[in-house]
Amino acid sequence: MRKITLKKITSIILVLFLSISTSLNNTPYSSEFNIISVLNSNSIESYSDARIEDDFYNAVNKEWLSKVKLEDGYISYGTFEEVCGRVNGDILNIISDIQKNKDSYDKNSDELKVLNLYNNYLDMKKRDELGTKPLEKYMNQINEIKDTNDLKSILKDDEFSYFQPLINLGVGPDYKNSNINALYVSRSNLGLGNSFYYKDTSDKSQKIKQIYIDYIAKLHMLYGENEDVAKKNAETFFNIENELAKKIPSYEEEAKDENRIQNSYNLYTVKELNKLIPNADIPGLLNKLNINSPKKIIVENPEELKLVNSLISEDNLEDIKTYFKTNVLINTDNYLTSKHREACNELRKVLYGVECSELDEGSGVKFVSGQLNEIISKLYVNKHFDEESKNDVERMSKEIIENFEDRLQSNTWMSKSTKEKALRKLENVNVKVGYPEKWNDYSDVVINSYGEGGSLVDNLISIYTSQSKKQFSKLNREVDKNEWNMGPCTVNAYYNALNNEIVFPAGILQAPFYDKNAKKEKNLGGIGVVIGHELTHAFDNTGAQFDETGKLKNWWNQNDYKEFTNRSKRVVDYYSNIKTGNEKNVNGILTVGENISDLGGMACVLDIAKKMEDPNLKDLFENYATVWREISTNELKEYLLNNDPHAPKKVRVNAVLSQFEDFYKTYNIKEGDKMYVRPEDRVGIW
Repeated sequence: MRKITLKKITSIILVLFLSISTSLNNTPYSSEFNIISVLNSNSIESYSDARIEDDFYNAVNKEWLSKVKLEDGYISYGTFEEVCGRVNGDILNIISDIQKNKDSYDKNSDELKVLNLYNNYLDMKKRDELGTKPLEKYMNQINEIKDTNDLKSILKDDEFSYFQPLINLGVGPDYKNSNINALYVSRSNLGLGNSFYYKDTSDKSQKIKQIYIDYIAKLHMLYGENEDVAKKNAETFFNIENELAKKIPSYEEEAKDENRIQNSYNLYTVKELNKLIPNADIPGLLNKLNINSPKKIIVENPEELKLVNSLISEDNLEDIKTYFKTNVLINTDNYLTSKHREACNELRKVLYGVECSELDEGSGVKFVSGQLNEIISKLYVNKHFDEESKNDVERMSKEIIENFEDRLQSNTWMSKSTKEKALRKLENVNVKVGYPEKWNDYSDVVINSYGEGGSLVDNLISIYTSQSKKQFSKLNREVDKNEWNMGPCTVNAYYNALNNEIVFPAGILQAPFYDKNAKKEKNLGGIGVVIGHELTHAFDNTGAQFDETGKLKNWWNQNDYKEFTNRSKRVVDYYSNIKTGNEKNVNGILTVGENISDLGGMACVLDIAKKMEDPNLKDLFENYATVWREISTNELKEYLLNNDPHAPKKVRVNAVLSQFEDFYKTYNIKEGDKMYVRPEDRVGIW
């Protein structure tokens, strides 16, 4: 289940995405499946009477919303999924071509790696035959633990680190010197992702916890344990996670901490870290993983590591063995038998409103894209990406950056010194469009077919160990600013604070986000707002803490930062008072950075559109509403309110447009209309 929760970026969210998605969602793989047939009661709503003046999102999208319905097993469907479907359809065709010509490829070719993994995943008959055999190696390692020395030994195993969630090591740019890679120790992973579920005492969270425990017990029974032993082991595992959760802030608690980035930057030497967590044998661990002479170790949560240290003890040996076994089972449930996949049905239903769906070509494409994203992206870009689109979006990005510069120059609440530093940061924003200049080498990844003696689990661990070695090899070296944090076939975009860059993969550069044949206003309402959104992240509540080089540094005049914070709090308060369709309020604290960026993105493109001769702002506004249209289960909506740093899609349209006078003039919106917000109550920073 851990792999299907919404994971946080390691340590701190410094890579800020346009939209969050869950790997649970089996998006259609071809546009011919765009109109889904089976009505899900969660999506019933009346749209026919929606007025532009009262509910712009529903009014613009009412025809689409009334026709498109969720198929069983789907948690959401919207523009992002629709575009993903087109991309996945192209990828499926690529895989089909590889299948037809498989004898023409070298055994270690990227193409055969893709094909073998795809077939591994979809061959449920073979997976059922293998049962839990792919786990035997790792379960035997755990069974052989007799003392703490054995326990330390398994922590040092590079393959087993795929399963153990206690000591998470990673290499990335040093927050305070973003040109050099440093070693990070991040918090332990939790099966439910957000520690909120462990701490919350509401009836709903209690129900989720019990269903989670039942799911874990099912996995243990599928491994061959009797029901009583399985239940006992599930309770043991949950109790350990529950203790860890007490030391880990929930997403909302973290968002409330204005010093969260600085608080997560705790410097240690190898000797000091070993003193903090002596039972783990840090020098031996680093040596075994070929992590050589880290000049700087940055620990996210030292207090939680103290608890981890207490778990690695002789007295706790049997419990920690159970904990490790459970992690092996949780991390492989989707890669074993059909019964393993079905084990989490009840948990999926309570969290997302759906059960496990049948495997099909679409889920196979999605799985391979997730595991071998760069290889898939290279094949996709070579065949389907348009260089003309790349050049056009680069020109549009330059125009939006220039407009943001104008907005900074005319800013009335920043002092001259702060404004100069903000302009310097803007001037140094790097723009990446389409795909990376250089592709990584995956020749060391071994993906064997079942006929060659491979298994899905073996192949996934091969991918993992290859990526880990690559990552650890970067330690103490200069950061490669040309690398990407997202595969080019992904339908999304991001801002990376440590590189001070905005990135737009090839996957998102298609209609309705971008169409090279569309009017400029329409593209401004699509990819234009996306570009402006990511650019504004450089100056939101997180990005504002990093300078033009990506270094964590206070570059603000004290009074200016106070004013920025006050304006941010107004955004928090505004969104916190918005009720969603299920009558629950938006979490303005959790979503503040994304809301600031939504507002900034729209402000930028409106400026540009208004410089055009006789601009059609309706095209801009209505395409913006089209981009964010979506239907989803009620359970997913509630889940995202607790876990997603983005506001709900409908809010991202109506709440944003209500802040701009040009929107009021375009549609003659006046006081008394539900879209109306009094001028003195409107919010925005940039």
